[in-house]
Amino acid sequence: MSYKDVYKMSDERVRTLIFDQLYDKDELRRKELIEHCVSVLGFTQAQLQEGGTTSPVIMAKSRIGMILSACMKSGYITESESGRLQLVGTGKHIISRERARDYIISVLENGSILTKQEIFAQAEKDFGTDRTPDHRDDNDLRSVLGKVLVRLEEENHIVKNHTGYRLSNDRGYPNTEMGSCLRQAAHGGDLKECFLEAVHIRGGEWFEVYCVDLLDNYYRSIGKKVLSACVTGGSDDGGIDGIIRTEDWLGYRETILMQMKNRYAVMTAKDIREFYGAVCAEKGTRGVFITVSTYHREAQRLLDKVDNLIGIDGAKLFEIACQCKKGIVDTEGKLAIDEHMFLDV
Repeated sequence: MSYKDVYKMSDERVRTLIFDQLYDKDELRRKELIEHCVSVLGFTQAQLQEGGTTSPVIMAKSRIGMILSACMKSGYITESESGRLQLVGTGKHIISRERARDYIISVLENGSILTKQEIFAQAEKDFGTDRTPDHRDDNDLRSVLGKVLVRLEEENHIVKNHTGYRLSNDRGYPNTEMGSCLRQAAHGGDLKECFLEAVHIRGGEWFEVYCVDLLDNYYRSIGKKVLSACVTGGSDDGGIDGIIRTEDWLGYRETILMQMKNRYAVMTAKDIREFYGAVCAEKGTRGVFITVSTYHREAQRLLDKVDNLIGIDGAKLFEIACQCKKGIVDTEGKLAIDEHMFLDV
């Protein structure tokens, strides 16, 4: 398998790559699993050491991370409290809405036109229901599929006519969760919410690179010289995801240590204490904790008490993105999501 294949592989093939590595190694952490996947893609040593958002390794990790996040969201893979991942057994009959969405789009590909009953019948066959005497599992499956069909139609992702459902002719966006998010933003959806959702979909590995690049741009915009900016990478990063070294016009230098959490969970005081401990251990000048979500009031209280520690939540992240035009572009005086950045995988 060549590293170039990761850009050509379907989502299903990337999922298979992830499942194979997790099945062979069992209970890996997220970064460890992605590293194992990358290790079989045939990258050269030079490519493995190359940095930046356009690095083929980073782009591969981003694609794998996106599909891994989708697998976890859809219930294919679970994460323990200790952060270890595990494949879910095949005995689960009722699918999540995310998995139902993927399924409906897949059966309508190649120009297929199917009625609701045909979609239901195919799903019952593929997901192996009819295992309860009262057909309760069939009814639950149909309920999930029915709700997803309504949502897909509202998003103009599929079209219904007298012959059945088909994929929309709107080919400006891919038939993916990201495509749906960007379409919603383009059609008048809340820009901040759509931007943060797009960031979340891209996955943790992409998020780390994005945040380092974003703060690199920010520090330059306020007159600081950036001496270096990099993602630390690896599964054993000691709680530090990125490092930026700056110098002001007086020659004063700072080492800014970063941690990024691309999760919807509210960040706790425990998260902040652990990060600050890592900042002190690594002798950082200051620490920056970035999340797409928010901070618990105790976590915010701790951030406010420590002079050399700041937190950037989803709302602040969006503000900086707008200010630096990183992920957000100004089109004829109107802000919009930079679709090329989020679709270029």
